[in-house]
Amino acid sequence: MPEFTAIIAGGGASGLLTATRLVHKSASARVIIVEPRASIGRGMAYSTPCLAHVLNVPAGRMSAFDERPDHFVEFLRASHGDAYGAASYVPRRFYGDYLEAIAQASSDFAGVRWGVERSSVLAASVDSSGVRAICEEGRVLRGDVLIVATGNANPAPWTRANADVVAGDRFFASAWEEGALNCADREERVLLLGTGLTAVDAVIALRSNGHRGTIWMISRRGLLPHEHRIFDAPRDSKPEAVTTRDLLGAFRSVAGGRPHRWRAAVDGLRPRTNALWQALSVHEQRRFMRHVIPYWNAHRHRMAPDVAKAIAEEIAAGTLRMLAGRTGRFIATDRGLRVAITVRGSEQTLELEIGRAINCSGPAHDFRLLENPLIGNLLEQGIMHPLQSSIGIDVAPSGALRDASGAESTRVYAIGPVRFGTLIETTAMPEIRAQAKDLAALLAARADSLVTAMVQ
Repeated sequence: MPEFTAIIAGGGASGLLTATRLVHKSASARVIIVEPRASIGRGMAYSTPCLAHVLNVPAGRMSAFDERPDHFVEFLRASHGDAYGAASYVPRRFYGDYLEAIAQASSDFAGVRWGVERSSVLAASVDSSGVRAICEEGRVLRGDVLIVATGNANPAPWTRANADVVAGDRFFASAWEEGALNCADREERVLLLGTGLTAVDAVIALRSNGHRGTIWMISRRGLLPHEHRIFDAPRDSKPEAVTTRDLLGAFRSVAGGRPHRWRAAVDGLRPRTNALWQALSVHEQRRFMRHVIPYWNAHRHRMAPDVAKAIAEEIAAGTLRMLAGRTGRFIATDRGLRVAITVRGSEQTLELEIGRAINCSGPAHDFRLLENPLIGNLLEQGIMHPLQSSIGIDVAPSGALRDASGAESTRVYAIGPVRFGTLIETTAMPEIRAQAKDLAALLAARADSLVTAMVQ
């Protein structure tokens, strides 16, 4: 039987769930997942071996399938007995096991319609007959559509670290770079560039790996993520926003003047957040990213309770020190790195001698600056187009990439974190599973239509 082939660049959660939905939705559809890691589903988020790295939301909210809300909890019960329940914050490694199990089940179901290439897509071309994906070592894959599911980007380069420092063995461009979180000298001082969830992960991993030295965290505002707590469901609200001030006003209206209910207020806005974001002008979106996003992230992307407790204990003991400010230039020394910190709100300058620095500043959102060959190639061809705000790329509601004229591609799609900019909520499981379901339904209809036409 003729087949409709979807090439999926990236085998993390976004790519896996799209592939799973597609092969189940259409018997005419075939998928080829291109992923450099040995396993499908884990991606960067769920590849961590550290058991102290836990999900940031309870297990009961992490099902990969909205029609089966207990699916992940059932997997935990089958794998770990009564050790975990719906309210548990479980190790991310276990969620990786769950996604791997879904990949295996999907492979068993689809048979020859499920393909995996252990590689990366470096470039792609599109014509009337379909797409060509050029992988490492020159291998070429041919299909009907390409789905860009490359996940979160690496942090933007730290401008205050020159090429010599970055090329050395004391500066790490990402917390997930090999060796970043394993210190040969367990007493060395570590500077984490960022104070969000990635930096929190870095602290937890460093301690799990036996590090005992002082850790410094720095960001412009020195904001830590807040802790998850359980509250009653938020009140229904349908605020509209035109400016950043309106968006903050919407948050306050949901909170209803009850500061202790802010967690419920943030979560209550979630179904509307993308619509609110898209209603902002380019100027207001830039303003939000410049002034508000650090506060939004601290409230929206929160720590699991046990993680928050561990971080609080480190701060109380003085072994983790928070700084609000900016770094000066990094200078390599015989013992490590030296950097001056300008403390926010004062003329005070603090000079630190550290053993290593790790960039934990979160994913870069200006796609023109990413060191991703596929994205660079698609931008160069005009198949992918940066938004006017320079915050991500232009993606249609269907997931299709838009070019400079606003025309939607019929061959190239994006899913998950790659849609950030067009959307502001696109990295968590509820959004990813919904996108995967919708995109798979769209492509399955095309697959069935194409195959029907070919056999007539």
